[in-house]
Parts: sequence; structure tokens; C-alpha cells
Amino acid sequence: MIGAARNAEVQGEVCAPGFNLGYTLGSGQVFRWGRDADGWWKGIAYNTVFHLRQDGDSLHYLASSTRVPTYLGPMPVSAFLEWYLRLKASPRIRVSRDDTRLRAARQKLRGFRFVRQEPFECIISYVLSVQAHMNLTKQRINFIAKSFGHPISFRNEAYWTFPQPHILASQAGIFFRRQRFGWRSERVPLSAQHVSVILKKIECPTLDQWRSIGDELKGVPGTGVGLKVGKCIDLFSMDRLNAVPVDTWVLKLAKEWYGVKGSDAKVCAWAENRGGSQAGYMNEYLFIYYRELNAPTLHDQVISFCASDIPSPELPFERVGAQDQNQI
Repeated sequence: MIGAARNAEVQGEVCAPGFNLGYTLGSGQVFRWGRDADGWWKGIAYNTVFHLRQDGDSLHYLASSTRVPTYLGPMPVSAFLEWYLRLKASPRIRVSRDDTRLRAARQKLRGFRFVRQEPFECIISYVLSVQAHMNLTKQRINFIAKSFGHPISFRNEAYWTFPQPHILASQAGIFFRRQRFGWRSERVPLSAQHVSVILKKIECPTLDQWRSIGDELKGVPGTGVGLKVGKCIDLFSMDRLNAVPVDTWVLKLAKEWYGVKGSDAKVCAWAENRGGSQAGYMNEYLFIYYRELNAPTLHDQVISFCASDIPSPELPFERVGAQDQNQI
């Protein structure tokens, strides 16, 4: 913890009508957020620590910086939160009269938004997420940040930024295997190496350039960016709201509720054709609602978890004791 940056505290609020913070951050799309016992959602995004709490149509925030670096350039905190959480971008999807399940799902999940994640962190997160439950993926991402990122001390808590591509690219795959990440973790440095080589030629990549990088990764063997991971990256960080990731939950709901069976690719094509430009939202409503009805644990039941007052099992920080705080 020695050498952690001591950051100024910025606080304020932004208008968030029709928005639901819990559904958005607790849905499983992001891995570096959690709800603490004090009721605040705490996380780190784009190298900035945030504490967020919703009160009706107001979103209260604490932040570790006055401006947040993004691929669109630095943003003031309030503008960043409006962009990052899509506070002014309410999804609009059409629901046929006979699709009672989608109608119920959309109604129950009003206020959900897709977060605009930092692209490289999203790439690595979903490479690691394959065949790993959400909390395990959170543990692994937080371990990577703590091992290779830059520490930030904020309100007696220690957070870590996500490491740059060249730093992860320099690690041997065996390092992650030794941490019991599983054999797929060896794809992390391979993905990072591919991104790092491209970024040596691009100082500040735009969204279009990040999309090009993501598309290239889909065709590079050994990176772990296949159909599902590629669609997750597209949807959660590349502003491609027509993308539909397919996992076992989606396969089950497609078969049980709509009679659609087949490969991941077939179900993906069906869902994207059905939903058009908003297919990602349509699928996410169904995905979350189906898990709500069938998942065995509360933390996989987004609606029930958000209605409770229990904290998330995995949080993206460590408490800093008074003695340790004096050393920072």
C-alpha cells in the first residue's frame, strides 16, 4: 500500500429519471462494482473511484477525481456518469402482444442500462469469465488489478486501476495458472499482446478503433475471443446494442420460452434478428428475468438482490486501517 495516491474527494448529484442503479450495476455485466453494507455502490471505472447511491430520480456520487479519462477525452464527473450509465438513453424496444414473458421482463427491469465499459478491461474480463461464475470472475479481475494496477486510496479504502495492455502482455500465461485461474487464463497475455502491439501505433484510440481491435481479436487463435466473448465485448464496451451473447441461461430460455433450439450461433442469430438494433436490451431483459425465476442463489437474482439490503459478496477494494492509512 505504500505509494498509493491520495485523491481529493469530489461529490455531487446528477438527475437520473427512469434509471435503476442496482439493476444496472448488479446485473453481472460489470465486475468491478459492488454494493457495500452502507448501501453505497462502490467501484472503479476509467481509473477513477466512484461511490454511487440513488435517491429517487437523483444519483448521488463521490469520486476520486474531478475529470475522468475516456476514449472520447476527459470528462467532468457528472458528464461522465451520464455517459457511462446512459442516463439519458432510455432503451425503446417493441414487444408483440403475445410475448407475455418479454413484456413482464421489460416491466420488472425498467431502469436497467448497459454500462459503457472501458474496452480493454472489458476484453480481459470476459476472456476470464468463460466457465466461471460472476463472483469468481470478480475475484480474478480484482487480483489482476491489485497485482499490476496503480493503487488509489479513497475514504479509507484501497482500490486499484486496471493495468495497461503492455503490462499484462509481459506476463507469462503460467503466472495466471499458478493463481488457479484455469488453463483458459493463458489467453489473457495473448489477448493483451495483440492489443498492446496495435496501441503502440495509436496513442488515444477512438471507439471505432477499439471496435476494429475487438473485431480483429475474434479472428486471432488463442485469444479466447470467440462468439460469446466477442458479443459480450461488443455489447458492454463497443456500443453495439444489437449484439446478443449466448450462454447456458440464454440457451435454456430460448428453448423453454420460445421453442428455439440449436447451437449458440443459431440462437444468437435468432435473437439478433428478432431484436434488431435493440436486441441486446431485449435479450438482457429475458436473461435477467429468467435467472430471477430459476437461479439458485440470491446474488444471481438481480431483482431480489436489489430489493434486499445485503452487500455484494465480492467488493473491489480493501479496507485500510488507521495504521496503514498513515503510511500511504
